[in-house]
Amino acid sequence: MTTTAELNALTAGVDPRAFDPFSWFNIIGEIGCVFWIIAYVFAIRQGFRDRAYGLPLVAICLNFAWEFLASWVIPNPVPLWHAFDRIWFFVDVVIVYHLLRYGASLQRIPEVRRYFYPIVAVTTVMGGIGLYTFYLQYRDILALVGAFMVNLIMSVSFIFFYFERRHQGGRGLSVPAAWCKMLGTLGTSIECHYVIGLAEPWLPSLSFLHFVCVSIFLVDLLYAVMVTRWAAQVARGQVTPLEQVEPREPMLEAA
Repeated sequence: MTTTAELNALTAGVDPRAFDPFSWFNIIGEIGCVFWIIAYVFAIRQGFRDRAYGLPLVAICLNFAWEFLASWVIPNPVPLWHAFDRIWFFVDVVIVYHLLRYGASLQRIPEVRRYFYPIVAVTTVMGGIGLYTFYLQYRDILALVGAFMVNLIMSVSFIFFYFERRHQGGRGLSVPAAWCKMLGTLGTSIECHYVIGLAEPWLPSLSFLHFVCVSIFLVDLLYAVMVTRWAAQVARGQVTPLEQVEPREPMLEAA
């Protein structure tokens, strides 16, 4: 539970524009947050339709760990931002359900299928511990840099996710989710460069954040184009999802 003292310490001496939800850069970021919610909705819809989880396994685990910390552990001086964190958390619960319900049957590595649930649990717990200790050691205000590190891992994982799911009938692949994720992160990237710059004046530069955000955008764009082209090929009848399922790897129902 966030205390008044924690919030006062967080905002002490900080340029008030950093935490003003009506600053132009924060408005852009808030629009990005809305795009993220829409991306989740599209991924969930596709997941129910295909009986599959719509994000890479490691991305779901790390993302859920970060959202738990942002929603219930790390203080946030802006109620609107805290509301977005909790909306993401509760929406992400459905994606975690998809992972636990359908995930084991989608694994093609026998060892991963056998130890699927311990792998998910350990990855989530270790991810949460790592993110929280990074937040503490580096004074990562609102855990924003940690969020973008998770985002970069997610973006890179999506490329491998695409190649894997392309050979499983395209299960869980969503074109609108890919584009909304890209636009959502672009908006929050613009916002966080200003928020972190104003709220953490002791930083000598934002070069690492520049690198991470540019990398995310480029990889997100690549993934969105790949998924869009694949969907267009399916629509034109050049390839069908069933033709792309490898018959030598039958889908197994989770125990």
